[in-house]
Formats: sequence, structure tokens, C-alpha cells
Amino acid sequence: MALSSRPEYTPQQLHEVYERVKLPSRYRYEPGEFSREVVRHRDGHGFLGALVSHTLAHVPFENLALHYSPHHQVSIHPGELFQKIVTQRTGRGGYRLENNVFLGTVLRSIGFEVMSVGARVNAEVKNTEDETGRCRFGGWSHLVNLVTIRGETFVVDVGFGSGGPTRPIALKEGATELSFPPPPHVRLRRDAIPENEHRGNKLWIMERRSADDRPWTALYCFEDNVCFLPQDFEVMNFFTSTHRTSFFTYRVLCSKYILDDEEERVIGEIVLYENKVTRKIGGERELLATFATESERMAALEKYLGVTLDAAQATGIRGMVTELGTPDRNLGPNV
Repeated sequence: MALSSRPEYTPQQLHEVYERVKLPSRYRYEPGEFSREVVRHRDGHGFLGALVSHTLAHVPFENLALHYSPHHQVSIHPGELFQKIVTQRTGRGGYRLENNVFLGTVLRSIGFEVMSVGARVNAEVKNTEDETGRCRFGGWSHLVNLVTIRGETFVVDVGFGSGGPTRPIALKEGATELSFPPPPHVRLRRDAIPENEHRGNKLWIMERRSADDRPWTALYCFEDNVCFLPQDFEVMNFFTSTHRTSFFTYRVLCSKYILDDEEERVIGEIVLYENKVTRKIGGERELLATFATESERMAALEKYLGVTLDAAQATGIRGMVTELGTPDRNLGPNV
């Protein structure tokens, strides 16, 4: 992989990112020559793992801009992502492309060697318990970052949401990682997908299994020798954020992962999906809240996920299929 000339964040912006994701002080390396030296020769693996886990825990996977906004649009420009995720200080994150473009820009700016590639998602996977082994890949709609440290490449993904990988995974046949205890595990294998016309054309397939007696089910597939351009991701983002068949246009969701007391490893997740919030730790899923109105859902977003919406954003959902209940006049001033 060649070093990229794509947009980067300034050292001051990177310090703000460290603060935003609550990165432990031992990993807050000074951006520039020092951070590049760390990546090349010292603690690149540990640094990368910490950035991934703390991003997952503090930058939510969410599609709120498609429902709670005046414009219902998503930008994946690194500058706009920095403003939304860091500068606004409203606890916001983004969906697949947003979070992975954001972290990819952070990693490049620090000095990591990064290649961003497109991925095809298995449409048969609906939620974290839906493991059937069935597979039906769609078009390019996801993004993963491939990060190379001292000749070894890792798959980095902070944009899949609930049930996705929670740490960098070595790009090796059969590489298996615990997502968070107890299982699910995720693994990589290389194979042809059913939709390929040419069976000799193999891709990397990210799979998940929640227990030893459950089938491995594909999450997505990708190729590691095709470098996608920012223009490619713009096309993917347009489809994913606008097409009526896209899951993100007709469901409201927001989720974050939970770290252990030492803030080292992911141990659970908290998920707002449509009209309820659940928390899963130690294999047990707990229902935290249900709601029937928009004001209740926004209160739950702030209470459980630290996300706040202003009045202009709140009115954006009016008349949409995702609006909860009858018109609720308790959303705030000027509604």
C-alpha cells in the first residue's frame, strides 16, 4: 500500500479527537513525527486497538441525520464529519460510511498506512441474533479500512454497528477474534460469493457466530487489492442514504459499545432501535426502556446514548414513516 495523500486532520484536531473518544492518556501520542514513529516502530498495534475500541464506545453508530434533520442528507466529507462528531459536542456519530471515513482520516493523520475499500453487506443479516448461514450480498454499501503495521495488514471497522467486529483483525485466512464475551466470534475467510459469475474470483468474507452450535453467517465481503476512491464512496453514500430499499431510510437506530472498567476491551453494547433501548452484557440482553412518542425517544437518546438533538433537527421527522405516535408538541420551542 502506498501512503495516501487524502485529507488529514491537523494536530490540534487530533487532540480534540483524543478527547472526544476519551482515549487513555498513555495513548495520547503527540501527532506528527512522534505518532508516526510510534506507528512504525513501537506500539502501533496497541495504539490502533485503543483507537478502535474507544471510538466504538464513544462515537455511536447512528442514522439520525436521515430522520432528525431539516435536509435528511448525509455528508462523508472529513471536514463535515469532524464538525458533526467532534466540534458540535452533541454526542453524535454516524452510520457505516461516516464512522469509517472519520476513523480512516484520523488514522492517516496520525501516520498509519491505510487503504479504504468497499464492502458488500449480506442482506440476510437483520440483527445480532439472526444467524442462519444464509447469504445474499447486495451492491457496494459499506466501507472498511485496511491498516498495515510493519508489513501486517488488519481489517478495521467501526461502522458496522451491533454485532460487528470490535477490534482490528489480521487479514489472514481463518483469523478469528472474540467480538465481546461471551461469543459472538468473528472470522475472516477467502472464498467466492454465490453472486459471482466467475467462481475463481474470491473475496474476503467477514463472518460471525454467536455460539459453537450456530452456523457461521457472513456479515460482508470485500477485496483487498482494489483501492476505492472518495468518489466511489460518494456514490455508495448517496444510494445508502436515499434509496427506498435501504434499511437506513426506514428505521431509526443508535448504538454504542460498552468498555470494561479498565477501558481496554469491549464487554457489551447498548442499542436504541425504533421504540426501545436494550443493553447486552455477559450474554444477557436487558430491556431498558420503551417509548411511544418522539419526545420520549429523544429523551432516551440523551439518557442512554448521550445524543442530543435541537428543535430544528427534531421537527425533521414530522410526517415520516419513522415518526413515533401522534404529533407530540413537547419536542421543544418553535416546534
